[in-house]
Amino acid sequence: MKAARLVSEIALLSARSHPLTASDLATRLEVTVRTIYRDLAELSRMGVPIVTESGPGGGVSLLGEWTSPLSGLTRTELDSVLLGSFAAADLGLSGDLATARAKIAAAGHDDLTRTVIVDGPDWFAEEAAPPALDTVATALRRRRGLRFAYPRASGTRLRRVIPLGLVVKAGRWYLVAQPPGGAPRTYRVSRITDARLHWTQATGPTGFDLGDHWQQARIDFDRSLRTLPVRIRLAQAACADLLRLVPGPLTAEAVAAARPVTGADGVARLEVDIALESVEVAVSQLLTVPGVEVVSPAPVREKLARRACELLELNRV
Repeated sequence: MKAARLVSEIALLSARSHPLTASDLATRLEVTVRTIYRDLAELSRMGVPIVTESGPGGGVSLLGEWTSPLSGLTRTELDSVLLGSFAAADLGLSGDLATARAKIAAAGHDDLTRTVIVDGPDWFAEEAAPPALDTVATALRRRRGLRFAYPRASGTRLRRVIPLGLVVKAGRWYLVAQPPGGAPRTYRVSRITDARLHWTQATGPTGFDLGDHWQQARIDFDRSLRTLPVRIRLAQAACADLLRLVPGPLTAEAVAAARPVTGADGVARLEVDIALESVEVAVSQLLTVPGVEVVSPAPVREKLARRACELLELNRV
């Protein structure tokens, strides 16, 4: 799992008096160099003082005499720290996390935890851990296959898969797994029922990277929903509002590809081609983008105009 890999990277860097290259780390941990760079960025965000040096003899090292407070922790305690309180609780590691935090505090490394709290789930989201989560996590730890029932539009079907990783997003757990002979797929853990360990040993595809897969899965899912092409015009300054109100990499791509145009009023704007979910969703998302003009399609432009007129009439002073 990713948490175990981050621990291994800290251990490798702590044990070396000279820098290690990203390629060295990738070879030792059997992952891609791209994965190593992403891991190093995450370790930096967690407060690990990562230093990178270019040129001959350069590489990655830890700043000065910094030493990891993790050396006195068990492997389970290390995993609980890297997972965080929400994920650790769902995986039954709350006790290990409490012990780990006490050890870190005793070593004098708890300044940040006293002033910063990370609260993962959405507001008002009080979902209990999915019943199948424990079995799924056990399969991952033991490198076992999984068999479970999973609902689809055509009815509930029995699945046999090789677990590749768990992702928790906005308080919801997802299993990334590979059906025999198929490509990796994503399953919502809360929808899994009758989960059981299957094969005695399960090995995923060579070179599979959970982070890369999840990033692409997010983009593919967003693209599958956003099937309505919309052309809009707006000021350069309003692009930040568009990115905030219609979040996601597809919006960022659309803004990056925007074209400068001059309207009939002589004002310079950007013309953006963006995919949105539906007419109703497009109107609700674009309504509060400052100075936005919908060029096409006509149903979005007309409904946006009607909605704006209704608001103007209701709020007239």
